[in-house]
Amino acid sequence: MVKLLEKNDWDVWWDKHIPPGKTFDRVISQALDAAKCIVVLWSKNSVKSDWVIEEALEGMERKILVPTQIDSVKLPFGFRRLQTINLSRWQGAASSQSIKQLIKAVEALVAPVAKAKKKKPPTKSVTRQKSRKLTGALDGKIIVFTGTLTDSRKAHAEKIRTVGARFVNSVSSKTDYLVVGKDPGDVKLKAAEIHGIKKISERQWLKILNEAYTRILVGKTIVFTGKLSQSRTKLETVARKLGAKPVGAISGNTNYLVVGEEAGKMKLSEAKKYEVEIIQETIWNEIIETLNS
Repeated sequence: MVKLLEKNDWDVWWDKHIPPGKTFDRVISQALDAAKCIVVLWSKNSVKSDWVIEEALEGMERKILVPTQIDSVKLPFGFRRLQTINLSRWQGAASSQSIKQLIKAVEALVAPVAKAKKKKPPTKSVTRQKSRKLTGALDGKIIVFTGTLTDSRKAHAEKIRTVGARFVNSVSSKTDYLVVGKDPGDVKLKAAEIHGIKKISERQWLKILNEAYTRILVGKTIVFTGKLSQSRTKLETVARKLGAKPVGAISGNTNYLVVGEEAGKMKLSEAKKYEVEIIQETIWNEIIETLNS
């Protein structure tokens, strides 16, 4: 199956790629975050696996799931209403009608792309900054969402990064908060119960987030780039009033790069070099509104 998908120039990730010494739940979570399509193979074993069900649920919630069935089994509750490709009689032929159906379903979510040539690593060494603590009360916290939220998960993920926390898709013993929206997933709720994870509403989460905003600017160095909704002078004045230090150039001491439209390529490159946190102007404005309210 993997070889067949790779022949279509898709990069296929599965759990054999977990590096030695790495925690499998975090590696899988990162792979799920990056995935544009999730293919689940329902079998006698996978229908009993909480991990497989949770990963499939992630795909279903993001509308990127392609369900297939390789054994004659009763599908887990919640997945039975989905049209599922029957591969129980597949013998490995690429010409199989069911395989053509699978390829078409994957292709609808992610078009085949040519694999990029590996670039040689730069000869010049770059000194990386140590991971910063943003002192926003959410430093290092691991946050998981489930259900329908008022904001998109992408927007929430950006807010989480801004305050020094981490957004992942799967609940584990290392999760700090499970933010519960409307119609939450049973698998994540069950996992939260098993691991004793604190469940909070989206409203409670936003309150915690706003409290974190009030702490993350004091003493921080900020650079602005791109076309912004307000003049740079006004933005820098506001930043100073909130205890931050706006400067014109990025260095190893910079904490945030606030990005507007048509952001400067040089500053973006420098931000990547020094591992500076990049904030979209919409998020910056939300922080400012919160602190001024």
